Amino acid sequence: MKRRTALGLIGGAAAAPLVRAPLAQAEMLSLDTSNPAHTLMITRKLAHTMDDDIVFWWAQLTRMFMLDKIATPLWNVHVGALLNTRDIDEHGSYETTAISMVFYTDLETGEYLRTFDNPFTGQTVDINYFPARPSKRVTSIMGPKSEPPTRPGYEIISSHPMGPAWVEGDDVWVRVDDITRMEPETPEAGPVFRVNDWSTYHGAVSDVANTEIRNAPATWHFNDVLSFPPWLGMGDRPGDFVSRGFGRKVSGFRAMPDRLNDLIKERHPDIYKDPAAALRG
Repeated sequence: MKRRTALGLIGGAAAAPLVRAPLAQAEMLSLDTSNPAHTLMITRKLAHTMDDDIVFWWAQLTRMFMLDKIATPLWNVHVGALLNTRDIDEHGSYETTAISMVFYTDLETGEYLRTFDNPFTGQTVDINYFPARPSKRVTSIMGPKSEPPTRPGYEIISSHPMGPAWVEGDDVWVRVDDITRMEPETPEAGPVFRVNDWSTYHGAVSDVANTEIRNAPATWHFNDVLSFPPWLGMGDRPGDFVSRGFGRKVSGFRAMPDRLNDLIKERHPDIYKDPAAALRG
C-alpha cells in the first residue's frame, strides 16, 4: 500500500501532520546499522522519502563568529526546503531534487536582512543569498554524490560521508556530512575556503522499520564550521564562521513556523504557490 499524505498537495494548503501506519498491519524490518543498505534506507526514510511525494523541511539556526573559543552571534537563519526523490537502481540508490530557501534575520528585531553591519570591520555589506533553484544529488551505499563545485584557479576536494546510524530503543539517528576544501592553485587565486557541514537526522525505529511508512517523521540537528564568505569582508582575519541549529520534516509550508512561512510567501511566491513546478525547474 502506497501511503499518500498532504505532501502531495500543492502549495501552502499542505498542512496536515505526517501520519504513521498502524503497526499491527505492517511488516516490520529488523534494522542492522552495520549493513550499508540499511543505513542507506534509514537515511532516505528520515532525510528524504521512499516515494515520489514532495518532502518539506524547516530549520532555524544561529550564525556566529568564533575566535579563541568565544562565539559572537551575528544573525538568525531561517531555512525552508522542499525535495522529491526517484529510484536509480535495484540497489537502493536514489536521486534527490531539492530547493533550499535561506533567510537571514536580525537577532533582536527579526527583520529580514538585505545588508549586514559587520561589527568587526565597521563596514555595511550586501548579503549574498544563494538562488533558490533545484539542485540534484545521487545517494547510494557509498554515500551522497553531487556535481562538484567549480572555481577557476582552485583545486576542489569534496566528500559526503553517510553514517554511521545508531539505534537505541525506539530511537534511530543517522549522520550525513558534507566536507569541501577549496585550495588555491596559486597565491593570486585567493584564500583557502573550507566547509564542514554536519547533519544528524533522528526518528523512530517503529517508523523506519515499518514497510508501510514511506516518509518517516524526522527531526534534524546541524552544525557547521567554515571559512568566511568573501562578501562578509573579513579579509584575512582569524576565526571561524559557525552555526548551530535544528529542524523538522513537515507536511507543507503552512506547517512551518509562522515567520518562515511568511518569508517564503513574500520572497518566493512562485515556489509557495506551486512547489511541484518549482522542483521541475
